[in-house]
Amino acid sequence: MGAMATRSIPRLPSSLLEELARRRPGLARHMARAVVTLVRWDDSTGAPPRREAIERACEAGIDLFLATAREGRPATHRELREVAQLGILQARSSHSVEPVLAAYRIAARVAWNAILRAWRDHPDANPEALVVTANYVFGALDQVAAQVTRTYVHAREQHLLRGVRARTRLLHSLISDTFDTELAVQKQALAVNVQLAPSYLALVVKSDDPVEGILGALELPPRALADATDPHTVVVLWPADRPAPAEEVLGLLTDLRRRLRARVRGGLGGDHPGLRGISRSYLEAQQAVEVGRKLWPEALLYHHDEIAPYLLLAQNPMVVERYVDHVLGPLMRADARGALLETLEAVLTRGTVKDAAAALRLHRHTVLYRMDKLRELLGGDPSEPQRRQRLQLALDLRRLL
Repeated sequence: MGAMATRSIPRLPSSLLEELARRRPGLARHMARAVVTLVRWDDSTGAPPRREAIERACEAGIDLFLATAREGRPATHRELREVAQLGILQARSSHSVEPVLAAYRIAARVAWNAILRAWRDHPDANPEALVVTANYVFGALDQVAAQVTRTYVHAREQHLLRGVRARTRLLHSLISDTFDTELAVQKQALAVNVQLAPSYLALVVKSDDPVEGILGALELPPRALADATDPHTVVVLWPADRPAPAEEVLGLLTDLRRRLRARVRGGLGGDHPGLRGISRSYLEAQQAVEVGRKLWPEALLYHHDEIAPYLLLAQNPMVVERYVDHVLGPLMRADARGALLETLEAVLTRGTVKDAAAALRLHRHTVLYRMDKLRELLGGDPSEPQRRQRLQLALDLRRLL
């Protein structure tokens, strides 16, 4: 690059430049063919640019060389921008600029071989002129490579920002059911390279900590979508046609809690047909996590179908209050400190007096004494099946009041 900017570099013979200009179309095709054949455009670098785009880039590279060589000057910013268009194309379809740089190296080698052939038996050919020519060719390559990299990085950043915003809009239109037709939202998805599943389960993940780290750590299956809806909530749309989506979601939450040591809980909505069903699944997932964490605070995942009976009852708080008072009223009024309620919950949860005593860190005889008081206040044995069921429901509903 510095060599091209130096005024003392001698000009190349005009006869050589005229010969290269005459060969320009065929040389560009030869360079493009070498790029298409030799550069690896695998899945990790996205789809290759079209051959026409590669050929245009090669022609622009030849024009850059001819213009700078004729006038003995460095390339202008405008000329470099034209040559760097392939970097912009790659930024929009790939995560790597290396294939583009490899393409320019291969194209420059082809061009250099063509120049050497043009020099063959030329009356002006001499070692000094060859060095000057090499300076122009490889100086131009350095300039182009630097400009391609700068252009790629800038275009990639802009493309990613647009892509993130577009994916966010896509997810929010799906969970809020604000799209016109399924065909319209499919087109919206294709515009950001997202292939949608036929239907989704909505997962609402609540975190006690900000969710930026969670979003970055999510390992999602193909066709899944995720975004934050507030600083402590992430919504994931999980493809419903996966073999065992509920088990996969539980594994995801378990992994997040283990790796990030994050206090996370998730609510999983039901599977409803089509993309229109996502908004209903999303509402169910919200209800599941809000109600579930009150009922079972230590659980990791709450299924809407499991908390549905509580939702129905909770819709009428007066009925819930009457039921809780009917089943637990005498106990709550006599148990100002809550020790008997705590013991009742431990016995119902653990199943035996021994396990309840261990969980409460009490002597077994203390728990037996409290059990006698519970039988007196409840009018019978809490372990009797029907009474046990009523007590457990009343205890759960009490948490929702």
